[in-house]
Amino acid sequence: MREPREIEVVTEDGRMAGFLVVEGSDRELSFGGMRVDPAVTRELVAELAENMSLKLAGHGSPVGGAKAGIRASPDDPRLKDFLGHFARGCGEVLGSTTVLGKDMGAKPWMLEEIYACLGMPQLEIARRRSSNGRCPERIGELDGYIPHMTGQGVFWAIDQALGAEVRGARVLIQGFGVVGAGVAWHLSRAGARIAGVSDREKAVVGPELPGLEELMAAKTDDGIVLADRLPPGPGSRPWQVVERDALLSQEAEVLVLAASSHLVDASLASGIRARVVVEGANMALRPEARAVLLERGVRVVPDVVANSASAALVGHQMAAANGLEPGPLWAAIEANIRRNTDEVHRASREQGTDPKEAFRRLAAAGRVAGRSERPEAALARSEAG
Repeated sequence: MREPREIEVVTEDGRMAGFLVVEGSDRELSFGGMRVDPAVTRELVAELAENMSLKLAGHGSPVGGAKAGIRASPDDPRLKDFLGHFARGCGEVLGSTTVLGKDMGAKPWMLEEIYACLGMPQLEIARRRSSNGRCPERIGELDGYIPHMTGQGVFWAIDQALGAEVRGARVLIQGFGVVGAGVAWHLSRAGARIAGVSDREKAVVGPELPGLEELMAAKTDDGIVLADRLPPGPGSRPWQVVERDALLSQEAEVLVLAASSHLVDASLASGIRARVVVEGANMALRPEARAVLLERGVRVVPDVVANSASAALVGHQMAAANGLEPGPLWAAIEANIRRNTDEVHRASREQGTDPKEAFRRLAAAGRVAGRSERPEAALARSEAG
C-alpha cells in the first residue's frame, strides 16, 4: 500500500481549515465520511481514515478508507463559502477516486455544496464503473441503504458478545444521536433494558427508565434529551438526571460508547462497571483507556468491528456500481461482524493486547477479510444479464 495521500486547505486567516486523507491511496475507489467540528485536526482525520480502512478490511471490501474533516462549527456562516474552497482544493481526488459521505456534524446540504462545486453527483466515480445504469447519484439511494444501519451493526456485535442473551440485559448508551438512538431501537426490540443514556450535557439513569418511545419523544435532532419531557419514573426508584460522565460508572451488562472520539480516558475507564464495552463511535476510547480496560479484564468490541455496518454496505455497493442484492449482502455483513467480534476477542486474549491492536494485527495478516461475495463477481453477472 502506498503512503496515505493528504490534502490541507486553510483560509488566509487560519481560522478555518479542511483536511482530506486517503488511506487507501493504492485503490481504484476510496470512501469515508466528512466530519465538521471545531476540534478537527489533521492528525484526527488521518486516524479516522485508518479506521475506515480497517472497517472495510473486516468485510473484504476492495474499497480503501478515506476521511475528510472541516475545522469549523456547523453553524458558522462562512462555512458554505469554505466548502467550495475545500472542494476545489480536493477536486482532483474527489473527482477521480474518493467519495465522501456524512460523519459527525455534517449535514446533507454540506455534501451537496461540495459536489455542486465539483459539478458532479456524489456517486459519479462509482457510476462510471458500470454501464447498466443501476448506480444512483447519492449514497442514500444505494440498494440496501436503511435507517439505523450503523446501530444495527452495533447491535449484532452486542448480541454476539453476550452469547445471544440480549433479552433482559441492562445497557447504558453514551451519546443519543443517530447511532445511539439506532442502537437503542434495535436493543429495545430484542428485549434489552435501557438503563441509562447520556448527551453532551448530562445523563439520565435509573432501573425504571422510560421506554424507548418516551426517550425518543424527548430527544432533539442533535441528540439532547429534554428531561422535562420524560414521564416520571414509576415505583420507589425513578430515573434521575446525573452528571454526564456518571453514566459510565452505573451498573450494567453493556456500555455502548456512541458519542464522539476520544471521550473516554484512563480515569473514566477505571470506573466503568459494565462487563462488555462496545465502541459504537469512532475511536471513543483513548489508547490509555484501552490499556486500563485490558488490565481490568473488561471485554471490548472495538469500533472497527462494531461500527462497520454502514461502511461495509456503501463500500461493497460502490465497488459493484450498486449491483449487489441487499438481502445476501446484509447477511454477509452480519456474519462478518459476528465472526470478527469473536475473532478479535480470541486474538486479544492470546496476544495479551487490546482488541483494536489485535484487529490491526489480524488485518495485516489478512485474517479478517469477510467471506461475502466479491462485488466484482456480482457486477459481472448483472451486466451480462
